[in-house]
Amino acid sequence: MQNDLFGERLAAREIGGFALALSRYERHSHIPAHAHEAPFVTVVLEGGYRETTPHDVRECVPQSIVVHEPGERHADTFAHRMTTCLSVHGAAFERSAFLATPAAAAMAMKLRDEFRAPDAFSPMVVEALMLELCAASGRQASNENAPSWLREVRTTLERRFREPLTLSALAEAADVQAAHLARAFRRHYGSTVGERLRELRVEYARQRLESRTPLSEIALDAGFADQSHFTRTFRRATGMTPSAFRRSIAF
Repeated sequence: MQNDLFGERLAAREIGGFALALSRYERHSHIPAHAHEAPFVTVVLEGGYRETTPHDVRECVPQSIVVHEPGERHADTFAHRMTTCLSVHGAAFERSAFLATPAAAAMAMKLRDEFRAPDAFSPMVVEALMLELCAASGRQASNENAPSWLREVRTTLERRFREPLTLSALAEAADVQAAHLARAFRRHYGSTVGERLRELRVEYARQRLESRTPLSEIALDAGFADQSHFTRTFRRATGMTPSAFRRSIAF
């Protein structure tokens, strides 16, 4: 079934109280600004696209998840490749969120698997994943309540993650004890400093894999010690080797 606004519907299922739909979008296509009355989730499975809202621009890569709050206006551009997405309706989300972390990738793959091969336990699994996603998106929103010095540490991580940063150096720059930084970071952001650093490097590398840059060059550019270190970390975070991930992208 073809829908000019929402792409080509490939399949749809009702799992428990949730409506899931698999859709495909042609390269060089564009969805103009629009809004939905009910909240929903978009899971990017293949390809990728850019989503523009009045307040943000999201680079939606494979295994990322977009949570749309009710009434959020957004436009989508599928510039370079065919894209496949799984949408989920039926969960109550109050705020939008964009999740592109290893944890989000794991949730994305679980939702894909339940959609492909549902069984008697799928309603419970999907409900649990939606609750987990609610918690993750809510935690992202709560980041705004972190103290200013901690937000500065997080900003430093996000700007300089490719450098050899250490917990002690970050704590010294923030004028706090390393142990205090470690506790505060985990309490506000739900991960350790090291875990967040790893997520940022993996996400950067994942975006670089859309090019034909050699893996060894991407590894060093992203801050990994070497290609072997990059491969181990990437596979642990995404369930795929960098080479397999690159093959899944249609250039």
